Amino acid sequence: MEKLPRRVAAGKLKQPEKIGAAAERLLQRSHGYRYYTWDIHQGGFRYFENAAGLGSEKGIEGKYVIATSESGLSVLEVVAIYKDLSDVERGFRQLKDVLAMRPIYHQIEARVKAHIFVAALALLVQRLLGRRLEEAGIDFSAERAMEALQTVRLVTFRMDDRPERRGVSGGCPDARRVLKALKLTELKPPTPPEGEETVM
Repeated sequence: MEKLPRRVAAGKLKQPEKIGAAAERLLQRSHGYRYYTWDIHQGGFRYFENAAGLGSEKGIEGKYVIATSESGLSVLEVVAIYKDLSDVERGFRQLKDVLAMRPIYHQIEARVKAHIFVAALALLVQRLLGRRLEEAGIDFSAERAMEALQTVRLVTFRMDDRPERRGVSGGCPDARRVLKALKLTELKPPTPPEGEETVM
């Protein structure tokens, strides 16, 4: 908005309707119409605080309005349900990042159900992990814990004329704290059935 009066003064914008259209575009783009208003007087353009609009915005600043069709719920119950819903939605939004999932488009009902099941199961694991960390007094988010656990690696040693050996690295210090919180002490991977290989 600071540039618009200079454009008008320089003669780059002359017609009132074009000046007004430019002002409205700028205010709409940044929601400035809630705080500012403008006028054109004797060919000059000026903008200033909208006292009425600013007062109204201050009155609702930082407040949310929750609407529900359930008339039998108390205010506290509505807020609690809303927070639970927001928490679940946030969890599902995080799933793709945590699981590194790419967009998948299913056309068969069974696959849609399987995808939803895997997503719900992953969310359940994530929530359970968060609860175990909280119980252990570890101030990690589930995301941070999963990132730490990525440092735990299955290592396979293959040397000439010697049997193949496998081992698991202990991971970073954060990973060890997470494993302790989960009470996972046995890190040796299970032996796959004969003739089958596990993909790591």
